[in-house]
Amino acid sequence: MKEIPLPQLRKAAEELSERYRTGKKPYLTSEDHYYAYLAVRFPATLAAITRVLQEANHFSIETMLDLGAGPGTGWIAAKTIFAGLKKGTLIEADPRFIALGKQQIEDLVVWKQEKLPCTLEPHDLVLLSYSLGEMPQADKVIEEAWKAAQKLLIVIEPGTPGGYARIIRVRTWLLSQGASIVAPCPHQLPCPMQGSDWCHFPARVERTKLHKQLKSGTLGFEDEKFSYLIVSKDKKEPTGARLVAAPKIGKGHVQLTLCTEGKIVQKTVTQKEKDLYKRSRKLSWGDKTTH
Repeated sequence: MKEIPLPQLRKAAEELSERYRTGKKPYLTSEDHYYAYLAVRFPATLAAITRVLQEANHFSIETMLDLGAGPGTGWIAAKTIFAGLKKGTLIEADPRFIALGKQQIEDLVVWKQEKLPCTLEPHDLVLLSYSLGEMPQADKVIEEAWKAAQKLLIVIEPGTPGGYARIIRVRTWLLSQGASIVAPCPHQLPCPMQGSDWCHFPARVERTKLHKQLKSGTLGFEDEKFSYLIVSKDKKEPTGARLVAAPKIGKGHVQLTLCTEGKIVQKTVTQKEKDLYKRSRKLSWGDKTTH
């Protein structure tokens, strides 16, 4: 990996953050931006993708197709979740990302430099992570991705109102095609998030020394916010509830914000409910629960 002076890399990281924040495209315009991406954005997206894939760890996945694969972040995450994963096809339009990915990934994956939409071969899992918002023909890409998904289609977007809006658009279309939701929704009904709120979740990112230097951070971690959708070709009825906000732990009680049966409900669990109270205190934002 190329050595870049810290001040130069910090400048590139600041430029990259500003471009992502303002939506100025293309996000990466110099070689330094790519190395800044690996130092700053790669750990965050890896944490988010890993967190999402954990929701699907009960599926048997042998083949995976990653659309807009970047430097191979999705494959790296999937290898830690699916023990039976044997084959990966990574489609990425940017040759510089492919070059960086080949430096990181030693597995025998197939890299394809192509622009989407394009003809896709069937795979058990099809993944689009942090890529849909950069695709001019996103609806067509989703159509082709759903055709190619033998078992699961997973879409992950930044946890912003814009990212959530893209997830909802995809969710609505996939439900019309007979898809079954695996996560995060505990129902197949219209999303109950209304007004200025939007459905998103956090992934904890452990900061390296370089990460802290580039982002002028003092804490040893940060939280990457993301929105996501996992759908299956197999028919199933989701159950339970999803914690869609951080629990509020008070004196002798826990306040939970839950998505369940097509509505958002507030539930207060008190010490009188001994076992339930103990379990509720251990819950985190994004957890699935039987409440």
